Amino acid sequence: MTIATHDFTRDAKVPLGHCSTGTLELDLGKLMSGRCLIQGSSGAGKSQTLRRIIEEAFDYLTTIIVDPEGEFANLAAHIGATTVVARDYANDGLTALALRTRQHRIALHLDLTDLEPDQRIEKAAAFFAGLLSAPREHWAHTVLVCIDEAHLLAPHMAASARDAETRRLGVATLTDMCARGRKRGIGTIIATQRLAKLASSVVSELHNHLIGLNVFDRDVARAADLLGFGGDQAALLRQLPPGEFFAFGPALSALPVLAKIDTTITPHIGRTPDLVAAADLDPDESRTLLDLDTLREVAPSRNTHAAMRGQRALDAFLLDPAAPAAARIVGALGSIAPNATTADDLARHLALPANDIDAGLDLLAAIGASDTMPRGDTRIARLSARLRLRVVDTPVVGLA
Repeated sequence: MTIATHDFTRDAKVPLGHCSTGTLELDLGKLMSGRCLIQGSSGAGKSQTLRRIIEEAFDYLTTIIVDPEGEFANLAAHIGATTVVARDYANDGLTALALRTRQHRIALHLDLTDLEPDQRIEKAAAFFAGLLSAPREHWAHTVLVCIDEAHLLAPHMAASARDAETRRLGVATLTDMCARGRKRGIGTIIATQRLAKLASSVVSELHNHLIGLNVFDRDVARAADLLGFGGDQAALLRQLPPGEFFAFGPALSALPVLAKIDTTITPHIGRTPDLVAAADLDPDESRTLLDLDTLREVAPSRNTHAAMRGQRALDAFLLDPAAPAAARIVGALGSIAPNATTADDLARHLALPANDIDAGLDLLAAIGASDTMPRGDTRIARLSARLRLRVVDTPVVGLA
């Protein structure tokens, strides 16, 4: 089968909007090298701008839309992307999905709606790990990963102490993909409402910026710093109308320019809804519809899920027959982190049967200690992002 590819050295540029110097274009080759940040407060038009880029660029690159709020289904249909609802798949299944997406150059829409915040981060991280783990022969399959509401996947701060580990996982994985994606044929576009909510390590990896309306002092200060604006120019960020963005970076403009982003083909699903008044009901009708008496009987326990994730999870791991193999696998993966290896190489290196390796990997995946695929001939694995953070040196790059 012949693979159709585009030569980015031939100035593959797509039009985004208009500015004082003419048409604002996005250089896709330079985007792959430098990635892109789209930032603006609610209503600034950041999701619409991301939509415009995808509509123009999908003919050049395999496009993946990561959609935490379920707002891009119509765009996915427009570009022929396959929609996958993340809540229906285990984490290792999403890692395998990412690998197959790259292998077969399939446009994808990953819908992360109806997930708890920690689940959303974990599933996105598993998918990103798969993109990064693609074998070298698939790096030529260039892919553009477009992430809306990225602060939900790599938050600047954890909501609680319990969420801190999950936050570190999300931040580490997304930063890793931005930092190491270029050589692996991965370009990343990240859209967020607030710079103050997005992890600074992610922002630091984004060299192209589209900055729209900002209203909060911290966001204005960070956005002005990205654009190189002084105090007077920073005030302009509070006055931008929807759809206008300052563009700056190697893929956009050598100096910051103010641009009006062109309209899109597909409508934005997440637009502000029309105003609808409350129903005209008297108090008795309202109480009947709400069925308030039955609601008094509902009193679910708040601590059941947390208890299952604590001591019981540790006991289950220690008593599992696969625990000894799992512990040895962690040691082997730690010696080559952040690199991945195959289940076959693990079996040879540890002198263990393939079934024991598979059982150990299944157990590690269940507790989020490894990024791996379902059982099969091409199964690969590496240490999870949160454990890779604790590995400071990489003595070797592969298992002997």
